[in-house]
Amino acid sequence: METVVQYLLLALALTSVQISYTESRLNEKRRDKTERRFHSTQIKDNICEITDRESKVHCYCENTEVRTATRADCWVFNGGIDETDPIWSSFSSQPHLERLTFNVRSDGALKFIPLQVIHRMKRLQKLFIHYATLDKIEKRTFSNMSTVREITLMNNKITALDFSAFTNLPALVNLTIKENKVTEIQRDVFVDLPSLRNLDLSFNSINLAHDACFEHLTVLNDLILEANSITILTRDTFRGLANLTRLDLRSNKLAMIGDLTFTELWNLNELLLDNNELKFLSERAFDGLVLLQKLSMTGNKLKSINEGLLEGVRGLELLDLRNNELEYFTYENVKPIIENLKMKTSVLYLSGNKLSCDCRLSWIQMLRNESKSEILRAALDDVTCVLEKVDRSPNDVNFDVPKSLYELVTNNAPQDPNYETFYEETSQAFKETTAQPVVKSQISIFDVPIETLPCPSELVQNKEDSLMLSSKDESYWQPGSSCSVLSSLTLIVTLGLMCVLL
Repeated sequence: METVVQYLLLALALTSVQISYTESRLNEKRRDKTERRFHSTQIKDNICEITDRESKVHCYCENTEVRTATRADCWVFNGGIDETDPIWSSFSSQPHLERLTFNVRSDGALKFIPLQVIHRMKRLQKLFIHYATLDKIEKRTFSNMSTVREITLMNNKITALDFSAFTNLPALVNLTIKENKVTEIQRDVFVDLPSLRNLDLSFNSINLAHDACFEHLTVLNDLILEANSITILTRDTFRGLANLTRLDLRSNKLAMIGDLTFTELWNLNELLLDNNELKFLSERAFDGLVLLQKLSMTGNKLKSINEGLLEGVRGLELLDLRNNELEYFTYENVKPIIENLKMKTSVLYLSGNKLSCDCRLSWIQMLRNESKSEILRAALDDVTCVLEKVDRSPNDVNFDVPKSLYELVTNNAPQDPNYETFYEETSQAFKETTAQPVVKSQISIFDVPIETLPCPSELVQNKEDSLMLSSKDESYWQPGSSCSVLSSLTLIVTLGLMCVLL
């Protein structure tokens, strides 16, 4: 009996072991099948490993394993993709993306912003969308993304930005809406962006920036409005931008700047107004810009500068007035910043203008000698002036033409054996002929000895000379026979003769 019981217990034990083994094998097979199905599904839906050539989106990642990629550059190749396309769900395979780029390769292939993808990325810091067809950025399109630091929307055919299109983005530092077709910046487009430092709206078609359209951007440092169609600026255009340090308004259509236009920009360091259509600057246009160091207005249509224009920007170290139509730029113009221009880092550009060759340019030669800036000295070497129009009466025959100046202006070779006869004959001919108004081509200001620079008759008659108004400026102007009425008129006659002969 005891033996039977032992056999039964042994059989029961063996049966239990068999059952356990069988169950273990079944569970293992089940797990293997589940894992294979899981991995198969993941590989199929991994946005970084799309193998279907018919897919409308292909992404390239620095890591292709599931949940490991931090950067994805995606290309949208085929048109007609919509927000319900299954491809968008594949982005869930890479939830840790920090940088996401969409490059659209065919026109009209992407007509919306894939917000369902963007909002799923809880670590996203940089978003780039290029060459899509977005038309209008609707209200609150970009909002409530706490980690995003940079948004770039380039060449997307955007024509309008709705109210609060960008709002509640606490980490956003850089926002670029470049090379689109935006025509207007309304108020309250940019709201609750406490970290925004750089805003680039360049190469659009903006013709109207509403007053206070940037007032919520209280920490903005750099505002780029280059290559738009802005024609009017008011004092309220830049209201609220107390921390702005750089303002780029190049290549717009500004014709004038009125009083106190930039007075809200207390911290502005750099102002770029190149390639506009500026003809007039109010005397107080730049008042309030006490920290401004760089002012560039090259490529405009300025013919003159108010003498008090630079009073409000006494900290200026770089002034660029190249390629305007300036007929004179006097010591009184530059006087508020003259000491700055003697420093090593200073620059003054005046080339490409129509400056008259007269005593109002005497200060340029003196400044070149006193400045420690090699760049400034080189820039002044490029300054040229135009020999004034001459309109003399045939009765003015009591002035001799200085031969040395004749040689200087005409570059006539002294070796010419007929030179002496030629000089005397032409000199006499000029005395006996009514001279019509003529203009000589431009010459370097440093090719004319400072003591021979003539003074315009109106300055002599009215005893007005920007370099003679105060005794403390005698170092830049020393009156003497060279600028007496007789000497001035003599030189004018001389230059007129040269022009007639040429």
